[in-house]
Amino acid sequence: YKIQAYPTTVIFNGSSVHEYEGQHSADGILEFIQDLVSPSVVTLDPSSFKDRVRGRAEGQVWAVDFYAPWCGPCQALMPEWRRMARMLSGQILVGSVDCQRFQSFCQSQGVRAYPEVRLYPSNTPRTDHYMSYNGWHRDAHSLRTWALSSLPSAVEDLTPDSFRSQVLSGQDHWVVDFYAPWCGPCQHFAPEFEVLSQIVKGEIRAGKVDCQAHHQTCQSAGINAYPTVRFYPHLGKRRHEHSGEHINSRDANVIADTMRQRLQRLLPRLHSKAKDEL
Repeated sequence: YKIQAYPTTVIFNGSSVHEYEGQHSADGILEFIQDLVSPSVVTLDPSSFKDRVRGRAEGQVWAVDFYAPWCGPCQALMPEWRRMARMLSGQILVGSVDCQRFQSFCQSQGVRAYPEVRLYPSNTPRTDHYMSYNGWHRDAHSLRTWALSSLPSAVEDLTPDSFRSQVLSGQDHWVVDFYAPWCGPCQHFAPEFEVLSQIVKGEIRAGKVDCQAHHQTCQSAGINAYPTVRFYPHLGKRRHEHSGEHINSRDANVIADTMRQRLQRLLPRLHSKAKDEL
């Protein structure tokens, strides 16, 4: 098997053999196996790049990693890139191009150093338009935040009227960020709340209330610190709990998981109540 260094971990999948590249940790190897079973990153060649990235459908966004297998930083990025792709599943398409195999193609795309991470947005008249990632941190979390910032905002600006009619009396589940424009932690949290809104899009609506402009609304909601995140699940005819549920986290994934767990506990009760009402 041409093993030249120890430890080398090899995954045998039927007749195909895959050498594990990455940190020798149980989590890392599990992720690698998961990715072999259902790949989260599309392996692109010049032809599929032209068809799928350059020829992307309206509304599609691609994140592409141009790499070389021999490059150390590229190897370090790979597990993070796969993790990011799983986080972005259903929102942004994620691909990679091996520039050792397709050297002249990568040169034709103006790739000068590896890894070169690019985002091809949806709202552009030129399909070859891209944004390069210039961040210092090449971890899945930072890359995901950068990629999602290219999507149109899914956070709705709420007024006292829309807060009352949509959040407290509407038919949807809501998560609300109560903030003040002058508050530093609020500015820091805003992009993370944008990420949250993309994660839960279609399940839970996301809104924000400016507590400087709408002081009375925030006061009656019992808000006394910024930023405060409240979850307002829709409870059928009983409506929302007017105070909402405080969520003590500023991590988009943690907030999303907390709300989904809460809904799983609520939904059986809601279904049985709906039957009683019928």
